[in-house]
Amino acid sequence: MLTASDRVKNVAFAGNRVIFEKAKELERAGNRIIHMEVGRPDFDSPETVKEAAIEAIKAGKVHYTSNYGLDELRDKIAEKLNRENNINAARENIIVTPGAMMALSTAILGAVDVGDEVLIPSPYYSSFYKQVQLAGGKPVVVPTTVEDDYQLSKELLEEYYSDKTKLLILNSPNNPTGAIQTKESMNEIAYFARDKDIFVIADECYEKFIYQGEHISIGSLPGMAERTLTVNSTSKTYSMTGWRIGFLAGPEQFIKEMVKVPQNMTICPTSFAQYGSLQAYDLSDEIVNERLKVFKERRDIVVEKLNELDRVELVPPAGGLYAFPKFVDIGMDAIELCDYLLEEAGIAVVPGGDFGIGAENSVRIAFTCSTDEVREGMSNLVEAVKKL
Repeated sequence: MLTASDRVKNVAFAGNRVIFEKAKELERAGNRIIHMEVGRPDFDSPETVKEAAIEAIKAGKVHYTSNYGLDELRDKIAEKLNRENNINAARENIIVTPGAMMALSTAILGAVDVGDEVLIPSPYYSSFYKQVQLAGGKPVVVPTTVEDDYQLSKELLEEYYSDKTKLLILNSPNNPTGAIQTKESMNEIAYFARDKDIFVIADECYEKFIYQGEHISIGSLPGMAERTLTVNSTSKTYSMTGWRIGFLAGPEQFIKEMVKVPQNMTICPTSFAQYGSLQAYDLSDEIVNERLKVFKERRDIVVEKLNELDRVELVPPAGGLYAFPKFVDIGMDAIELCDYLLEEAGIAVVPGGDFGIGAENSVRIAFTCSTDEVREGMSNLVEAVKKL
């Protein structure tokens, strides 16, 4: 009998997509739902970016590019890494990929052998865990806590290290918590990686969304350039989620090997989307900063409303596009709570179980819809929870 592979059968379906489908069902039945489950910024892509892609299409730039991506775009990304992240990079250190997800896949499939262990701090973006599974590796969850502001330490990482550990996946600012690893934590993580001689995959897709503290690229720290694989994209920063342009940056000798992953899966990113992205990396910080002010206002609304509830534990997000409150003694788990909020409050949020051990009573709230919707949705949430 034909069956799907065990490889895919053992991977759970994404929790946010389950909620999204339930919300769509309710909408088809005539209910109004405020979508706070999907991390898609509500701004349009910048006009100059769209115009550049359209011009590329008109000019016939619609064919394959190099497996590495456009040289001009790789140069732009390298300039960005040097200028903004203090990471020494040239085009030889860059693969342009169809979104950050493919960059992540390229790094994991390019570094992980069957049986290798991968340290994944929890709460985590669920695809980290699932992509390690798909690669035949063993995800090893490193739980962080509200009490410690979700910070990592050398001692904590050493508890979960073994001689099979190949790499650590680091996401700062974090999806779903919004936590940013402090300078002290980053230095401890770097010391641990150097001492144990392991890779670090640094997912920095939310680097521009900083509300307090600072973003530090771990690849910029001493002795880390040769062991860090940096993942980023245009999706969140420039509101280009559908364009599917990301990149993987790392040591040239690894990039030369890892390009075999997209070479045999996607060939190259969409050509005209790459030409549009050239314009994105030329945009002034003013555009990003103006949008950041809006997200900061929405973040503050979410935090303020959650603080009205006695049975919530929350580390206010220092960055990113999400809040991750933990609900205590409300008589239901996160899955039941999300279903209740969907039916009772008309708000879609994601149950925390998808984000790892210790997150079963938490929910992820994305503040990526309009400010008015964020305000209305959070008021509805607070009113509904107070009834429990």
